[in-house]
Amino acid sequence: MKKIRMNYKIIILTVFIIGTQTLHAQQMLSIKECRRKAVEHNNELKISYYQKQEAVANQKAAKTAYLPNVSASAELMYMPGLDDFSIPGGFLNTAISEEAAKNGDFSGLSNVWSPGMSLDLGNLTVLTGGVSVSQAIYAGGKIRYSNKQAEAGVAIFTDAHNLKYSEIIEQTDQTYWNVVSITANVKLAKKYIEMLSELEEQMIEMYNLGLTPASEKLKVSVQKNEAELNLVKANNALKISKMYLNHLIGQDLEVEFQLANTLDLNVNLYDLSYGERSALAMRSELKILNKQVEISEYEKKIVMADFLPQLGVSASYTTNYIKDITNDLTFNPTFAGQLTIPIFQWGKGKHKQEAAKLKIDQTKTELKNTNELIKLEVQQVKIKIVESFESILIAKKNIQEAQESLEETKVSFEVGLNNTTDLLNAQATWQSANAQLISSLAQYEVLQTTWLKVTGNLNPTE
Repeated sequence: MKKIRMNYKIIILTVFIIGTQTLHAQQMLSIKECRRKAVEHNNELKISYYQKQEAVANQKAAKTAYLPNVSASAELMYMPGLDDFSIPGGFLNTAISEEAAKNGDFSGLSNVWSPGMSLDLGNLTVLTGGVSVSQAIYAGGKIRYSNKQAEAGVAIFTDAHNLKYSEIIEQTDQTYWNVVSITANVKLAKKYIEMLSELEEQMIEMYNLGLTPASEKLKVSVQKNEAELNLVKANNALKISKMYLNHLIGQDLEVEFQLANTLDLNVNLYDLSYGERSALAMRSELKILNKQVEISEYEKKIVMADFLPQLGVSASYTTNYIKDITNDLTFNPTFAGQLTIPIFQWGKGKHKQEAAKLKIDQTKTELKNTNELIKLEVQQVKIKIVESFESILIAKKNIQEAQESLEETKVSFEVGLNNTTDLLNAQATWQSANAQLISSLAQYEVLQTTWLKVTGNLNPTE
């Protein structure tokens, strides 16, 4: 007897351990955790981050144009097998008179002897080197406007990153609440099948007692079979939706999990009055287009700068060394200034400025159009939220009425005042009302995220 009790305890302990391991194996995911994982996993968001960092690097590079350029250069020439060079000696030429000298006639010979010279070149090695510094003094504003363009570029890629972030959050929330909704529908489907199973057992007993024909019993069985098929479909949909959520957050598709967030029956209609004002001030799309307008205006100024005077200065320190000829390195400083004034370019500047202005007009038109579309989008989402909230209230009312109708129909069925079809219809109405509430609550949760996105309030917190 003690051995049997011991085995019984071991079995209970084993079941407890296995159950505990199963609970730990299925992780609990909150919507906040899913958002974090989706952001960390998404490759498109990583690309937008790298693009933003690239723009920052380009901005830093543009700032260096304000600083002087310092460079060093060296050149080595080797010329082998050169012929020797010699100049013979002799008396230097002179003019025979002052008048001849004025006329450039030096045909006479002086008593001054030039010894001449001879160079054995052979292999000639020449080394030239130096250091130079140059600084732009005035470039028509090109450097300043190029830096402003780079600064606007950083802002554009920052807003593009924020836009991609909000899209990922919205997609993750949609998937999360879809899993929550399908999970609730699976539980509802099981409850509905339980109701039909109880009714089916009751109909079988009545049929066996001869109180009801087989056709009435079969009506319930057919309805139950259809409900079981719908449960199979719901379970499959739940499996696929969980796989997709795993995909979004970077987990293996087969990982099992439970969701921490559930549908809240007590919802309130939140403030929607600030929507359009917030969207026009905060939407990343509008910020990007505004910066593109700025860049286009800077581009026009840069084009104009190409046709304005350019002023720069430079200084260098150079030396030359020729092997076997110059033995000492002598560095010579050189200072220079350069002024360039464009005079005539066959109307090139005018045409470029016209093209730049058209680009500005194009970007401003796109900005205006996007403004209008965003206003429309905000109003559309606002209407959907109000409709979704109203549908929740109606669904709650429908559930209450369906529950009362089902209870009354059950009582009437027991006393023979309602038939099987009436009871089946009442159960189906109850199931449909609950399914509608689940759908409305899930949609309302998703719309809250969508509202934050369309009003520009779904950006990263960091």
